[in-house]
Amino acid sequence: MTPLTVYFDGECPVCKFEVAFYQRRDKFHLITWTDITQIPDGQLPRGKSRPELLGKFHTVDQSGRWHIGVDAFHAIWQRLPWFSHFAPLFITPGIRQLSNVAYRLFLTWQGRDRRRRERRRRRLQQQDQPDTTSRKQQLLQAKRAALHGGEEPDRS
Repeated sequence: MTPLTVYFDGECPVCKFEVAFYQRRDKFHLITWTDITQIPDGQLPRGKSRPELLGKFHTVDQSGRWHIGVDAFHAIWQRLPWFSHFAPLFITPGIRQLSNVAYRLFLTWQGRDRRRRERRRRRLQQQDQPDTTSRKQQLLQAKRAALHGGEEPDRS
């Protein structure tokens, strides 16, 4: 079996858990695990963008062939002891379609979760920056601006 490189979202809790599970079973070290969130843009695979790689599970084999989504899981399972017996399920008609539907549902959840994590990260970064204006003062200034058409009243 040829080696495989897996690109995964290391900030996704489900993805991290699953990858750790697979890593423990990769006894022959046929799989290289690459956390997309930890590599600089210059080290991304040629022709692939970070949002594209974060959008769906990607693997690439030694010949340069990409496996995306359910096909990526199939490629991984082919290389793992015990799982290799069940890998053909991913290409079985009916099961393949159900797997794709389930994966699309997961991607919907994961996209929402990624946006939530990003909002939280921005909020935490803002909290780390010193703010000279208190929240109460900010609200008061916003009310004054709204009452005066977006301009602060002249206080002289």
